[in-house]
Amino acid sequence: MNVEEEVRGARLSWPHWRLALVLGAVLFIDGYDLFNAAYVASYLRQEWQLSDGQIGLMLSMGIAGLAIGAVVQAPLARAVGRRAAVTGGVTLLAAASLAIAVLVQGYEAFVAMRLVLGISLGMLSPLAFVYVNEWAPQHAANRFATLAFVLPFALGGIAAGLAAIVVGPVLGWRGLYMLAGIGFPIAVLAWRYLPESLVRLVEQQRHAEIGACLARLRPERAALYAACHSFSLPAPSQGRGGVPALFTPRYRRATIGIWIASALSLLSLHGISGWLPSLLVGSGQAFGSAFGYGALLMSMQILGGGAAAWLADRWGRAPVMVAGFSGSALALLGLQAAIGGPAIGVAVAAAGFCIFGTQSVMNNYTAQSYEPALRALGTGMAVAVSRIGGMLGPLVIGVTRSLDATLLITFGVLALAQVLAAAILLALHQSARSAAMAGRLDA
Repeated sequence: MNVEEEVRGARLSWPHWRLALVLGAVLFIDGYDLFNAAYVASYLRQEWQLSDGQIGLMLSMGIAGLAIGAVVQAPLARAVGRRAAVTGGVTLLAAASLAIAVLVQGYEAFVAMRLVLGISLGMLSPLAFVYVNEWAPQHAANRFATLAFVLPFALGGIAAGLAAIVVGPVLGWRGLYMLAGIGFPIAVLAWRYLPESLVRLVEQQRHAEIGACLARLRPERAALYAACHSFSLPAPSQGRGGVPALFTPRYRRATIGIWIASALSLLSLHGISGWLPSLLVGSGQAFGSAFGYGALLMSMQILGGGAAAWLADRWGRAPVMVAGFSGSALALLGLQAAIGGPAIGVAVAAAGFCIFGTQSVMNNYTAQSYEPALRALGTGMAVAVSRIGGMLGPLVIGVTRSLDATLLITFGVLALAQVLAAAILLALHQSARSAAMAGRLDA
């Protein structure tokens, strides 16, 4: 019995909601710690008298850790299981956050610990991508991904902004990292309630466990699963071979295009999310107002991700991403023009809606571009490579600010990255349509 077909044919039910809740707790703390640095940077600039270049390096070092974590998560999950990898990643995240809060005393130590923290964050996102896409029903794949991934991740980013406003003035930046200690009970929750990867269960021929999982997912077919003694997943059509399998003729174009487009997308996303509070403080905004706009940017990820998912389930992921990346470029240019004026709130909301909404669909597009046996590897490698763009985003803004470049140049670089990403996705979409049409003609 084909496990993937059984999962894809299920209706949304309690097992999906429970998975969404557990992964949501993991992704909430993941989003909190990832975007917490944007607010901490404003405190550290004053306390340690940091330059723009040092702020850019500090933000980028955390994203370098994300790349390392994204690379190591796939072999780690293969060795110990996906559930254990998620639990270990959350535990490392909580431990690194508390170490920063209690032990770090200077800039160099802070940067080093940000790297460690970034590794844990880098492990969690691709593991969650694969979990969500492994269990998502076909009829609501993008909406389920929004519920299980985008929503809790965005709430974590919003919580980081609110904590900076409420907790920061009382306990300082160390208090913001102390809050991440909630990761320890979340790790216990993940170990207790996350299911093991179906790919791992098939590989280990644990057929009774697979049948039990599927029976909970589709109770109307429980008798069939109980009578089935062998479950399988479709093998990659061109064999398995690690990273080289991603460059076989079937996947080569998609792999290269996804890597470049994802890197360009994250260049803009991490550039604007990491620097927006500092840019607004530098333009004369009070700390509270600047942090509030940062929280607004994160909150629009919920609306943007929901709208993009709804449209993607109807029109397809690629057309929605092309439109989203194009809209993001316009929104960034509009935000540049609005800084210091009365329309700043509308501009921040538009930027968050377009940038984060499009990226949420990009995550699903990446995972669904590979067959199940290659999905963890393909997703992890795409996330790792795309972090190069994520690292460049804060650095690029740091360099432009150090050179006293205008805000138009700073935001223009981020907008250009979005335009290039749209062009790449459009080319991939047209290529896929041509290939599908050729296949129908051959048939």
